[in-house]
Amino acid sequence: MLSSLVIILQAGRPARFPPHLGRAAHAALLRLIAEDDPALAERLHAPDERRPFTCSTLWGPRRQGGSLVLEAGRPAYLRFTGLNEAVSRHLSRLAERPPASIELEGVPLAVQEATLDPQVHPWAGRSTYEELAGRHLLPQKTPAPRLEIEFASPTTFRSAGRTVPLPLPGLVFGSLVEKWNAFSPVVVSEEVRRFAEECLAISRYRLFTRPVTGKEEGMQIGFLGLCRYTALNRDRYWLSLVQLLTDYAFYAGVGYQTTVGMGQARRARPEEKKEQHP
Repeated sequence: MLSSLVIILQAGRPARFPPHLGRAAHAALLRLIAEDDPALAERLHAPDERRPFTCSTLWGPRRQGGSLVLEAGRPAYLRFTGLNEAVSRHLSRLAERPPASIELEGVPLAVQEATLDPQVHPWAGRSTYEELAGRHLLPQKTPAPRLEIEFASPTTFRSAGRTVPLPLPGLVFGSLVEKWNAFSPVVVSEEVRRFAEECLAISRYRLFTRPVTGKEEGMQIGFLGLCRYTALNRDRYWLSLVQLLTDYAFYAGVGYQTTVGMGQARRARPEEKKEQHP
């Protein structure tokens, strides 16, 4: 089961926050899960484990200097995704019975709505691994040779001990296939990483970088924006896997530190590019 929960929040009075609230959102999600299942919350907090969820930062406040400023009455958004049955079950419960408020950095924000319905919010949704796989791997026609990904929060990769803030095809699809095979009952070939490295070209992009303050005041540099990829090899099987992983990015996130606000991503669609996202 895959799920993407959007929680719409509102401040009762003007509030000022640090520029990135991914860790605060992470802590808020674990608190919410712990209220129903303390053992699961403890497992999700365990170090050195691949975690079956992502968290956004707080989206909606305006940037002012080195802070986020949220005016009273202005909507703001948090987004949590679940990559397995256990987390998705809790996100479904939160959609049905949302808390009255969520506290971030000591500031209580009133919950206006919580939804998994993409008709209510374009960053909400639910699916299954089998449904995604069936959509892309069963059709006999050759998939489109182009795809475009919107990187909606700062995104970066760790490679050979270095931070790489670039949407290189091998890094993007290598990240996605690793996470897919960690949680999906439908395993796909790890060689899709090699196909992406050798046969996908970046054909267009509109990107910029943004620093993210991390743990113990460490700094990460991430990129945001749109990146289009074009396949130089039109092999149906490999294109199907690339298109499958592109849709999976909506739930899984891309790259490093997706559980603390980085790497929120989705397939870019022309009709959605002008929509407000969190």
